[in-house]
Amino acid sequence: MTAGTSPHALRTTASVLDCAARLFAEHGSRSLATSALIRRVSAETGTDAASLRRAFPTWFDLAYAVVLRSTRERVDGQLAADQPGLPAAERMSSLVRRHVEIGWKHRAATSLAHEILPVLRAVHPDRHREVGSLTRTYREHVRGIIVDGLVAGAFGVDEPGRAADEVLATFDSLLHWYEPEAGLSLDDLGAVYVDLVLHHHLGHPR
Repeated sequence: MTAGTSPHALRTTASVLDCAARLFAEHGSRSLATSALIRRVSAETGTDAASLRRAFPTWFDLAYAVVLRSTRERVDGQLAADQPGLPAAERMSSLVRRHVEIGWKHRAATSLAHEILPVLRAVHPDRHREVGSLTRTYREHVRGIIVDGLVAGAFGVDEPGRAADEVLATFDSLLHWYEPEAGLSLDDLGAVYVDLVLHHHLGHPR
């Protein structure tokens, strides 16, 4: 990339944000000074370092861009892929499988989000609202599928909002135990989570 690459373009460039997410995961969000982080990203992606510094004056700016991109990709992807004409159980099954796949892809960003969101709330409320708006949109989408399933008699829960929160919390759990080297494929993992969500959380009959 050339020195003329705009800061906005860099904030949404997959190679830059993927590299940054990996470095945060490997070294911790605060272990690398901003200058060292920029040098590593520049060297590994071929991006002009001066352009990176303009786009990301601090490590926190870069961390926020990583979190925003992963959140937006998950939410926009799920909304675009949903097929409201299908039965709710099928829609939820597909959503769970997609979430497992993209959640694993962006696992470093998800862990980073848990760390920086409380700080965002305090020092960058506009940024916090941006991420929070996406998260609420996703929760309401999940809740909407649950409501549709209740109306159709496919799900057996009392409070759709609470059920949606439990489903989303279950999604986060895969970050804490899944190891591909242990022999469970990502596709098999999706099947495990489909079973857990549909039958345990939502009361869908087997």
